[in-house]
Amino acid sequence: MSTSGAENRRSHFRQPMMIRVDLRVAGNRIPIPATLVDLSAGGCQLYGRTMVHADLACEFNMPREHMPPLRLSGTLRKVTYHAADRTFRYTVEFADLTEATREELARFIHEEQRKELARRRGETADGTVKRGNDLRADRRVDVNIPIFYSVGMGGVVHEAIALDVSTGGLRMICDRVLRQEWEIVVRFTPPSEILKLLQRRGEQKPFSEVRLSARALPGVKQTRGKYQHSLVWVNPDPQATHEIHRFVEAVNLIARNRR
Repeated sequence: MSTSGAENRRSHFRQPMMIRVDLRVAGNRIPIPATLVDLSAGGCQLYGRTMVHADLACEFNMPREHMPPLRLSGTLRKVTYHAADRTFRYTVEFADLTEATREELARFIHEEQRKELARRRGETADGTVKRGNDLRADRRVDVNIPIFYSVGMGGVVHEAIALDVSTGGLRMICDRVLRQEWEIVVRFTPPSEILKLLQRRGEQKPFSEVRLSARALPGVKQTRGKYQHSLVWVNPDPQATHEIHRFVEAVNLIARNRR
């Protein structure tokens, strides 16, 4: 009897990712757009919006910076639907990988771990954040604004303080530890007061409330009974990220005008 994907992945370190891939599933002629959200030597988890059946063979090409994509194949061990963000979770157990592919995969995960440690040490001091192999650099701004979050849609709502925010995620301080596998639903409204400082002509549309699903990145800092987490958005709604982008641009413009 083969080990289930969940059990297999528990025995390996799971590296958080945020990579867009085309998932090919047996019986489906068209590749399924998906997001690779974590990766280990034994398997991975992806998010997508297409219903597929479990126990089917699948494969995808994983992009790598400055290197050819790495083809990974396996079996869909579990498929679950989450109504909160209308996405499916695909749990994949890798199978029939060549020894060379396994070595390449282990090397890739090790390199991503090194990048993550460098990020946590603050080596990206230019105000940008790179998560995993996502080549997009998200400009972040420091804030001190209240936000609300829950574990899953409909869960108990907790209050926290956002320390910085970007179109890729945010950093916050709260009174509990958030596990990496949880789906965190975050909502907040960027403060519209800063628009008054822009002194622009014409209409200045106030910021709207944004509601986004996220997952916690590894690494938790504890300070006086509080916990500092970094969250990354999962399948973000374009309208929500547009509001965050407007806010970030406004803050940066004000900062430039004060120099």
